[in-house]
Amino acid sequence: MPLLSDRDLKKVIESKIVRIEPYDPDSVGPCSIDLRLDSVFRTFNPGTPVDIKKPHEAAEYTRLVNTEGDPFMILPGQFVLAQTQERIAISSDYAGLLEGRSSVARLGIIVHAAGLVNPGTGMEEMTKLTLEVYCFNLSPVLLYPGMRIVQLMLVPLSSAAAVGYDERASSRYIGQDSPDMN
Repeated sequence: MPLLSDRDLKKVIESKIVRIEPYDPDSVGPCSIDLRLDSVFRTFNPGTPVDIKKPHEAAEYTRLVNTEGDPFMILPGQFVLAQTQERIAISSDYAGLLEGRSSVARLGIIVHAAGLVNPGTGMEEMTKLTLEVYCFNLSPVLLYPGMRIVQLMLVPLSSAAAVGYDERASSRYIGQDSPDMN
């Protein structure tokens, strides 16, 4: 599975095959694009059962927090949903892979459990990517909006997907503005 190099990443962004807004050319690495942390988080209410069959009832067991640009303190053993500052769109010719940054992991912060960005994501309406964040550190860690938190790698498909993510009737995460459960 060949990843796009920095040269190819810049080409697909310049040609609008992949759109990232806002786009910072300095965020492009040898084979990935760094994405930054937004200031909106979804926290889970401690002790409140999470019903996996009712993610649409997230208001009962989660709380949306906007730090308005201030750091978010994640506690040891805490799991939160976060999101990227950037909105993205990926054509049906590519899939995206999200990977946490090593500099963040070395602080005991693991980012994402579901790292696939489907072909055709954001083509109807550009979307922020939801990040699953867990603190393995024994101490609280401050997460700063604007910090580079994940890397997006792009993989060309053998042929374009017949039906892109945003075109599927069952797609639930089109045009996200906050880290939602459903």
